[in-house]
Amino acid sequence: MNKILAFSILGMGLTGGVLVISVALLFSTPIGNVLKIVTAGSIAAFVIFTISALVFRRRLAKQ
Repeated sequence: MNKILAFSILGMGLTGGVLVISVALLFSTPIGNVLKIVTAGSIAAFVIFTISALVFRRRLAKQ
């Protein structure tokens, strides 16, 4: 369970980094639609990792 929590926190950090880079590129778009898809995918992955980290943290606190 600790490994899953660690991987979800790591994934959250990596997708957050991708979001920081992709949001800056949205203002001067070299590639229009592809960048929007990457940003949307990063947001979805970040939300999934955040929710999983919160759920696993609560489960570990109960144990």
